[in-house]
Amino acid sequence: MWSIALAVVILGPALSPGVVLAYDMVWSPDSRLTPFATGVGTPAPRAVPSDAVAWLVGLVLTPALSQKAILVAVLVGASLGMVALLRHVVSGAGLTAWGVTALVSIWNPFVAERLAVGQWTVLIGYAVLPWGLRSAHRSVQGQGSRRALVLILGSAGLGGVNSVLIVATGVCAVLLAAMVSDPRRSVVSLGVACLTVVGVSAVWALPALQAAVGVGRAGVSAFVPIADTPLGVWGSLVSGGGFWNSASHPIQREVTLIAVTAGLVSLVSFVFFVVALRRGRALLLMAPVVVGAAVVALSVLPSTYGIWAWLVTEVPGGGALRDSHKFVAVWVVATSVGLGALIDSVRRRAESGLTGVVAVVVIGLVVLTSSHMIWGLGGRLDAVPVPQAYRQAAAEISSLPSGEVGLLPWNQYRRYEWNGAGVSLTLAPRIVGQRVLFDDSLPLRSGVVAGEDRRASTVSDLIGAGVAPVDAMRSVGVRYVAAELGTGLPVDEAAVRSAGRVVVDREQLLVVELDEHVTDIGTPVWHVIGWGITVLTTIMLGVVGAATRRSRRLLTSLLRSRP
Repeated sequence: MWSIALAVVILGPALSPGVVLAYDMVWSPDSRLTPFATGVGTPAPRAVPSDAVAWLVGLVLTPALSQKAILVAVLVGASLGMVALLRHVVSGAGLTAWGVTALVSIWNPFVAERLAVGQWTVLIGYAVLPWGLRSAHRSVQGQGSRRALVLILGSAGLGGVNSVLIVATGVCAVLLAAMVSDPRRSVVSLGVACLTVVGVSAVWALPALQAAVGVGRAGVSAFVPIADTPLGVWGSLVSGGGFWNSASHPIQREVTLIAVTAGLVSLVSFVFFVVALRRGRALLLMAPVVVGAAVVALSVLPSTYGIWAWLVTEVPGGGALRDSHKFVAVWVVATSVGLGALIDSVRRRAESGLTGVVAVVVIGLVVLTSSHMIWGLGGRLDAVPVPQAYRQAAAEISSLPSGEVGLLPWNQYRRYEWNGAGVSLTLAPRIVGQRVLFDDSLPLRSGVVAGEDRRASTVSDLIGAGVAPVDAMRSVGVRYVAAELGTGLPVDEAAVRSAGRVVVDREQLLVVELDEHVTDIGTPVWHVIGWGITVLTTIMLGVVGAATRRSRRLLTSLLRSRP
């Protein structure tokens, strides 16, 4: 109940009627499995299978409720996972320690900055990580089955590439470290874990590897952690911040006193985490922290940046690593558990009254240093209704004869008037049941990071050379051109109307058909194979989960029947 209450306080207006559209968090108000949600037409489908999972949940709860349920579940799951890991490491930890750990696990800069830019799939990985670390350690200690491990890794796969990498890196670090003491059992667990990761990742990994998507040097430097406090990059990272997108940085962390306090709390927490691991004979759990720190250091230190850039740009699949800040998640896990260990240490050595005082002080420091998280990050996360005219237009486009839709304005970010002019990705690919061609480059304050879609890059080059946007899209063979209106970006509505036959004409969306004889591009075979492997893996995991529950029920009934 404490975790649920915290999630409600953090999300606040995001739980009101409507959907939240904030940066990368764009949610369709209608249940429609779009080509974008299945990764079709996307060289590196990072929204797969997460958008398809959201669609499935939306079929049951309605899309708006599915967003709220998933966000609450992610925060509550992270909170409970940290408490479960604390109980695993610190035997006999009290309720007060649980409560402090539950709080700091979701009330911290890492969660705040990812929520601010809508990266809910990264938070899925963060939520699953403590469960994965606990399960991996239990499996090598002979305290738990490998079934739990594969089910946890399978749940990480629901978030796609980032969540899988966060959890798999932590789990594999534990299993590799355990090979020193128990090679035989650890090798089996590692093999099972790797097979599970490969299975759940095929849906996005196979299309990306087959497309041989490259990342330029600018696409590496733009995702390196930066300072969000006066303490520099490392000082910011120690307190759980340092996210590469400055738009997520709260102004509170610019105050030196708050930054120093947050950093000191994190360092003290980590010391108690290490002490707790030694006492609980769980030093294997230090391996993920070391690996996470090493990955971040590779990208941050000038002496090793060249190695990092080579890994991201030259190694196949290395582009998935470019956001190195996500590996700070394991540090936040360690400090969250460490704060609980600190409270438990006080409880064991002092009177209960002192424990309560220390807990209140710690909670106060945690809340004050991240006070911006109250009520939807100060209102940044606010659910809004999508205009009915826009939704009707999207339905009309979806019912048109099959054909690719070129999207204007030629920029993937919007400031919809009906969304309070807040920044968000375009909603069109997630609500229109046709393939949508849009500008997938990433505009940042430091410059523009090139996109991965070669056809979109061709359109960008043509527009940059002075070709009219509609003519640029016509040259790459799109059938329809859709112009979103009222986005805060300029669009030549008259030029769009005169370019072809108007097939949809609504207040927020105008669509013209350029050529009805354009041939459909079709579905790439590697997308089909990837989905087949991942769906089969998911079914097998479901069978394993069902068998596990059936075995537990059988064992329980047998125990109860004994005289």
